[in-house]
Amino acid sequence: MNQKYIWLVTIVLSISLCGLILVQISFFQSASKIKEEQLALTVSKALDQVVAELERAEVEQIILKGDVSGFTNGTVVSKARSGFNIDIPMDATHNKTKLSFYSENKEYSIGEGVLNPEGLTGLSKWQPKFANAFNAGGYSPGVIASRLASSTLSLSERIDMEQLPRLIEEKLKDNGIKLSFEYAVKSKNKIEKRSKNYYRNPSFEKYGKKLFPNDLFSNLNVIYVYFPGQQRYTMKSYSMLIPSFVLTLVLILSSAFTIYIIFRQKKLSNIKNDFINNMTHEFKTPIATISLASQMLKDNTVTTTASTRDHIAKIINDESRRLTYQVEKVLQMAVFNEVRMKLKLKTVSVHKIIQNLLPNFTIRVEDRKGNMYQNIDAEHDLVMADEVHLSNVVANLLDNAIKYSKDAPEISISTRNKNKGIVITITDNGIGITKEDQKMIFERFFRVHTGNVHDVKGFGLGLSYVKKITDAHNGQVSVDSIPDKGSKFEIYLPLKK
Repeated sequence: MNQKYIWLVTIVLSISLCGLILVQISFFQSASKIKEEQLALTVSKALDQVVAELERAEVEQIILKGDVSGFTNGTVVSKARSGFNIDIPMDATHNKTKLSFYSENKEYSIGEGVLNPEGLTGLSKWQPKFANAFNAGGYSPGVIASRLASSTLSLSERIDMEQLPRLIEEKLKDNGIKLSFEYAVKSKNKIEKRSKNYYRNPSFEKYGKKLFPNDLFSNLNVIYVYFPGQQRYTMKSYSMLIPSFVLTLVLILSSAFTIYIIFRQKKLSNIKNDFINNMTHEFKTPIATISLASQMLKDNTVTTTASTRDHIAKIINDESRRLTYQVEKVLQMAVFNEVRMKLKLKTVSVHKIIQNLLPNFTIRVEDRKGNMYQNIDAEHDLVMADEVHLSNVVANLLDNAIKYSKDAPEISISTRNKNKGIVITITDNGIGITKEDQKMIFERFFRVHTGNVHDVKGFGLGLSYVKKITDAHNGQVSVDSIPDKGSKFEIYLPLKK
């Protein structure tokens, strides 16, 4: 896939995921707002029931007493008048109204004050009801007078303040609200009664209702309620946010991992293409050389002497060995692609393997005017390993150290014991490896950029082979390198138990 299409897919997927997150946030914010509105409506309904219950209780008390004793602030005077009448003299200056009842030569003076906005309408509607009630013997003028006169009393005289919290709790529970609450009752902006912790949370939203709204005279009696646990209650609407967040996070991580794999596969695809091109070149060169040499032997126009034939035969032999070596390296990695690798484990001396390999590599180093150093210091060197593969591992590291070194290689190989194992260290003074490349050098087909060094041959399989063999022996391989300073590779193998 073209890289620009990969980036296009990445951008579209990122925008989609961001949109999904924004939609979820908007949804949960709406759900929280709806829950708050539902709570407000439910609390309002419960408080309406509390107010209605308080009014009902007051009427009940008036009916039980049956007269105006203790309820009126006015006086009872004699006046010759029959029937039931209501006089409403209006004071235009102060906008106040005085209510009096006249019946059976008695006047019940109720008091005066600013009339409730609906008081006159309500009063006009009550007159026939009062008449019917009197005719039926249900109410006396004293009861009606007491009902109106009670509006002039203080809240503490009209409400049982000790029973009020129980009444509020009961009505809240009846409407499905089981939260703890704080309350206060105000009259003319003065606190008449409050709960102990009412002022502990002044910033919390408070729900209020007017008490005795049906009083003829206007009043400033209000009951307030708020819930300290309202935030936790509202947060319950976010309970589905956690699984939604987890699923979204899984989706984001999966998408990120998928994009990472796509880019990684793209990079590996480029590396494989380089490998194929490099392998084609590596195979083509010896094949062309062998073909040319064989044509020279067949060409009758070319004078062939014994020395010439020996030289051509040597060229063919060298190129054949080179071609065989390259094919073997490819086959080594092909074997490692199998699910199970068969190692022929036996007791092997690491020092013996190193000593067998050093002569050939020492010659190569000395041919380039370099030096080979060895410090075989490990006291214990016996490991359970496949001798052939372990020899190839050391040979690969030595070969890389020579190939990537400067004109005069300085190669060192040493051993030491560590944590019930043996560490093989190979250092060079080569071109070094950048931090970025160090993360990839053990991947198949990856080759370190050599800069101006163009004579380094290979397929990028050597270090991958070293990694797989070391892992198969329960060992570890590590690299420490500085560009233009050299590299140090260490292989740790557990000792034979």
